[in-house]
Amino acid sequence: MITGTAKHRNGPPDPREALAAVIDGSRDSYAALSRMLDRPPHYLRRFVVEGSPRALRPDEHRRLADYFGLTERALGIRDLWADQS
Repeated sequence: MITGTAKHRNGPPDPREALAAVIDGSRDSYAALSRMLDRPPHYLRRFVVEGSPRALRPDEHRRLADYFGLTERALGIRDLWADQS
C-alpha cells in the first residue's frame, strides 16, 4: 500500500487511505484511473502520496465511487470537505 500524508482519525475513512486501499486491491492502475477522470496519469498518485490536490472534485469522487461500486462516503467524501483547522 502507498503511504502518504493521510493521518488516521476516528470517524469516516480518510479519503487518501480509502482510495489507496481500493486501488491497491483492484487491477486498475493510478494512471488509468486518472485518465478515466480526464486528468494527467500522475494525478491520483499525487493526491494519495503527496496530498496534492488537497481534495478531489465531488464529481471525481462520484465517478470513482460508481466505478468501484462503492458509496462516496466509503471513499471519505464527507471527510474531504470538513474544516481541517
